[in-house]
Amino acid sequence: YDVQGCGRCLDYCRWVGDSGSGGSPEEQQRLGTSWWSCRLAGSSAAFTPAGKYSHWRLKRCSGENAEAPARPKEPFEVLDTEEHTGNPASDEEVAAKQSATIAAAATGEVVTEEQLKSLAAQGAVAVVMIVCKRPKYLQRSMASLLQAPRDPEQFPIIVSQDAHDSEMTQMVKSTLVDPGIAYHMHHEHDPEAPAIAKKFGKAKTNLGYVRIAQHYGFAAGKVFDEFAFKQLIFVEEDMEFAPDFFSYFSTMLPLLQTDKDLFCVSAWNDNGYTSLVSDPHVAFRTEFFPGLGWMLQSEMWDEVRDRWAVAFWDEFMRRPDVRKDRHCIRPDISRTYTFGSAGTSNGQFFKSHLSKIKINKVPIDWATSDVDYLSTTAKWEEWLEGKLRAARRIKLQDIGTLHKGEEVRIEYDDKADYKAIAGTFGLMPDEKEGVRRMAYRGVIPFAWQGGRVYLHTDSWPEGL
Repeated sequence: YDVQGCGRCLDYCRWVGDSGSGGSPEEQQRLGTSWWSCRLAGSSAAFTPAGKYSHWRLKRCSGENAEAPARPKEPFEVLDTEEHTGNPASDEEVAAKQSATIAAAATGEVVTEEQLKSLAAQGAVAVVMIVCKRPKYLQRSMASLLQAPRDPEQFPIIVSQDAHDSEMTQMVKSTLVDPGIAYHMHHEHDPEAPAIAKKFGKAKTNLGYVRIAQHYGFAAGKVFDEFAFKQLIFVEEDMEFAPDFFSYFSTMLPLLQTDKDLFCVSAWNDNGYTSLVSDPHVAFRTEFFPGLGWMLQSEMWDEVRDRWAVAFWDEFMRRPDVRKDRHCIRPDISRTYTFGSAGTSNGQFFKSHLSKIKINKVPIDWATSDVDYLSTTAKWEEWLEGKLRAARRIKLQDIGTLHKGEEVRIEYDDKADYKAIAGTFGLMPDEKEGVRRMAYRGVIPFAWQGGRVYLHTDSWPEGL
């Protein structure tokens, strides 16, 4: 079913309980001790609680990830997109709440290029929302973004729209531009993009990836070269944001500015499943480029402007000649969540991976957090090496001996056994450009059953 209204069928609903099936949920939602329940994409819960759905009008889909049937005009019970718990709300109620959140951010003064240039000169961070033609997604995303405490003069919002989808254009103008919430700009399609896409094979999605890369290049050029911002944060129309999203980036910005070994700050943890994260106060360095809500400086753009990605821009950012042995900062618990099951990638990895990432719900004041251990490579490596040397060494088969609050380390051979180890814990098993996801010098930290595990190779640190 498509319970959450995302346009794809990713929610698994069925009867659960000891009284057996109650038949069609349109007729009843309770039978004895059984009830109609859903495992909702994006939630770690296997069931929705009894009484969640008081009536049901959704049509069953033809299969998993299929295009959703037309939604009924009558109200029906849906997930509260913010809390994943509590009283169910209709589509109309959810949309009204989102609209009210966005409207509350109105200033009444339209944002101009001159104002953006002035803010850029004062050190502001441009927040660039990349959008195309999913206005309902954008409404959900903007409502989430605007709930996070933000100084509009420190974090002005720019909506960069690919082409001119009329519904999206009208939504941005009436909801965001006219009320003075965001600046709006358009990326025009390159007529050569179809020919470029053919160089990457016959896949129809290649054209989309070419246009996305061109759009990112356009947005970076506009913000850095024309508006003269020194730093920007890229986000997309299918993201939700943690309440401390801006606090996190505000605190990490000075580190990015002062340490030349850093080239980005990301809000995302690729291994950020509920079972693998635990501490909302902790961040790490990684040699892997995470993306999905990330900040870069104009100096980085200066390096790549004239050779920007032709397609697959995120893979471009992971190339050794682009990364140049530099690092990104990333959190333990992600500060973004992507709900984009529909788009250029056709929901690639959404069901199996992206939908399972946990987003932080704790409003951390990062300004009061001690992040000095992240400030330089030397301090970071001293901190990480200290963690490794203090951790109890175990073998994979002894993971059951891990105590709550304990830290352990497991040595692995990258070629021989990493995929098996990754499968044991549910880590992402792949690598990009020779770097495992979220790794730093082969070290991959993650939470496990109340403790913390550090996977490491025998190459660093020496003498371990």
